[in-house]
Amino acid sequence: MKKTVLILFGIFLNLGIFSCTPQAISGEGKSTQACCGDYGHIPPPPPSGNGGG
Repeated sequence: MKKTVLILFGIFLNLGIFSCTPQAISGEGKSTQACCGDYGHIPPPPPSGNGGG
């Protein structure tokens, strides 16, 4: 019985530690990065300027 309780406690502890949502990470939902399906316009990277291709 004690082993079962300890195993269940370990499972729920791991679920609590490792399961999170992007809203919980970002604070109050204020994020400047695109997340979770927000596919806005992503500008291309600037040219490298090394003169070759």
